[in-house]
Amino acid sequence: MDLMQSIVYIIAGLAKFFGMFVFGMGICWLMLDAYKKSEKNWQIQSIFVAGFFAFLIATAVYADVSLAGFGFGFGLAIFMWGIPKKPKTDD
Repeated sequence: MDLMQSIVYIIAGLAKFFGMFVFGMGICWLMLDAYKKSEKNWQIQSIFVAGFFAFLIATAVYADVSLAGFGFGFGLAIFMWGIPKKPKTDD
């Protein structure tokens, strides 16, 4: 019974990690897109950043493996967002 319970805990931890990874990427894309589009309204930008940090603090207090997945997803989305896009050429 202990082996089965250990296997279930490992599978649940991996599912939680990858779920928060995808969630972190989605939240990051949403935040960066809204942050980029609201260049004239600094209030909206500050609300997005404050909301993100509040969510990050709440996740750090109540989560274990989830925070690592969220951080990896968020970091990857920031990295992908910063890569310059190649212009499309018609050949």
